[in-house]
Amino acid sequence: LPGSPLPNHFPGAMDAGDGLTAEQLRARIEEQRALQATLTAQGEDALREIGEAEERQRLRRQLDVEETRSSHLGAVLYSRQRRRRSIDRDEAGALPSEESTFAKPKPQPTPGALAKTTTSYASNVVKRDFVWEVSGLSWLEQQLAQEGRECTSSDIFHVHPNDSDSKYVLVYSPRGASLLHADANVCDESSDWDIYKFRDFLFFDENLRGTLALVRGADSFGTNLCYRFFVRDARGDFRPWGEARRVAVPARDHVACFVGGPDLETEAKGLFGLTFEELLGSERVGRGDDLESSVPHPEGRRVMSP
Repeated sequence: LPGSPLPNHFPGAMDAGDGLTAEQLRARIEEQRALQATLTAQGEDALREIGEAEERQRLRRQLDVEETRSSHLGAVLYSRQRRRRSIDRDEAGALPSEESTFAKPKPQPTPGALAKTTTSYASNVVKRDFVWEVSGLSWLEQQLAQEGRECTSSDIFHVHPNDSDSKYVLVYSPRGASLLHADANVCDESSDWDIYKFRDFLFFDENLRGTLALVRGADSFGTNLCYRFFVRDARGDFRPWGEARRVAVPARDHVACFVGGPDLETEAKGLFGLTFEELLGSERVGRGDDLESSVPHPEGRRVMSP
């Protein structure tokens, strides 16, 4: 109503300082000023601590980079030492042959005869089929969850029996998730060779996602590959999944893994487009509670790194 007092300001209402003497009010003012000084100092300390935290964060990222570089250099050293041992054992390098040891005299060309030479790009192709069975498939996700992984891997297999760098594993992720099948730190720190040996199969983009993939051990050499995936169905027949692919893996100045699979570059994941639940009940794959895959795998000659 016109002329009505505002709330809390009617006659008799007291403000925070009402009823205090001038001396008491001055004391309260000094208390507030002291509090403000304390809060200002604490705010400056907090700002300084933020700067220190940001510096520690920057140093942690720098340490990550340096540790990654050291890890790569260690892998390069390991690969070169292994290469040296293979050469010393005459398992790689310029190997002697009957033709070079007992060279036959070349026939002299007949005047006017047709000259012909042949350059072969398939003389060093080595072929290998590898079959991997995942048994107890319905328990796989629970076991992976317990181990803190999103995929499992096969044993290591070699395509070229005399080439220590021609080694591969198959990796299966039931949900088409991460293909990092082991913890690099655990591998590095382990004295168990059966664990450490998988360190060479972790040098690839950690953001790769896929269901079934072929991983070549990390090295700096180049090679040519042709591979295709087959999955055994309930009748025992191997059915192709994806097309056969020929790829050239170039030589490089750092070690890295080649990773290939039918659904690495597709948005939809899953064997034959099936979810893991659909896979477990499908007649297209598996026998009982098993999953069996095969990879026919020709490999061409290697190219030395620059």
